[in-house]
Amino acid sequence: MNREDLKPLTSLRFFAALLVFLWHVPPAMAVAYTFSFGYAGVGFFFVLSGFILTYSYRHVFDGTPSRSALAAFYVSRIARIYPLLVVSTLIMLGVLASVGGIAWDGEPSGERIRAVVFQLTLLQSWVPATAIHFGINGPAWSLSVEAFFYVLFPFVAVAMFRVTRGAPAARVLLLAVTVWLLLLAVVAPIPARIDDWSLYVFPPARLVDFVLGMLLGTAFLRVGVSVRWPLRPTSIEILALAGAAVCIYVSPLLPLSLRFSAWLIPAWSAVVYVFACRRGLISRALSHPVMVRLGEMSYAFYLCHLAVISLLRHTIGDRHPLIVPLALGMTLALSWALHHGVEQPLRARIRRLFSGRAGRPASEAVLVAVS
Repeated sequence: MNREDLKPLTSLRFFAALLVFLWHVPPAMAVAYTFSFGYAGVGFFFVLSGFILTYSYRHVFDGTPSRSALAAFYVSRIARIYPLLVVSTLIMLGVLASVGGIAWDGEPSGERIRAVVFQLTLLQSWVPATAIHFGINGPAWSLSVEAFFYVLFPFVAVAMFRVTRGAPAARVLLLAVTVWLLLLAVVAPIPARIDDWSLYVFPPARLVDFVLGMLLGTAFLRVGVSVRWPLRPTSIEILALAGAAVCIYVSPLLPLSLRFSAWLIPAWSAVVYVFACRRGLISRALSHPVMVRLGEMSYAFYLCHLAVISLLRHTIGDRHPLIVPLALGMTLALSWALHHGVEQPLRARIRRLFSGRAGRPASEAVLVAVS
């Protein structure tokens, strides 16, 4: 299967990004905070990232990879995320210098410089201070987590393929369920009101999301689209989306420790698996070129939406009736420009610079979670 086979998953990235957008834009913030849209979007991306990387790089890491294969993987990941990180950071610095920001105003110059350094080195999520991990361009904290995943992925993948070699998909899924239950046992007893860094931002705390996505991808590679469903494919797709929606709807009833991640992992896993099969009418709609293009632009959308929202809040105010459509339209326009003017050309240039063969992009597994 090639990259085009995963078009529905590419398109779904945009809708996950939209959850994060609503988390940051007034007046949608009240609803988004109540139902944890930001946490939901982040969890989807981390699970999806593990799934896509496993799906894309099985041929490389199902065995002992060569040094050149490892180098190609890391160059591919750097080329995918770093150019736009730098440009979006510069854009956000311009916005902060003009209109200020929550994690910027009142901070001494030394702390601001530290925030820039940690962001550009992808280390900000390792620092508990909010002015660092959410400083400058807040959504970029997830890149720090993704970078941690990328460093570990080749080694975890080799071990996972070795341990599960010959195991049927059902056994792999049983292992995933066991890991999820262990996660529940750890986080469920934690009081509802806790700091968001320790369970939400700190990279090792999010590793379970990613590894469960990897296990899901491993199971999918065992059976692919041949799995037999008891209902029509479109009905299964509707049920998967409805299940995720119900989980989001009831999330206010749960402790915050579960809402950060654990509660939605099964629902997001079902969505990812079902739409990876690409068998229903919703998958067909998500495979439309317009939807796929929105998904491809989603990384740029993640990294520039807060700059647009900050400017609009300063110029027209939080209560302006058009702030949501204006923010969405302007973010889409800027995302298109960044995707075509920065992300794509610089990624290709970096790959050519280092080898010209820095790993296949299959479904572009950057899938960066932001909030």
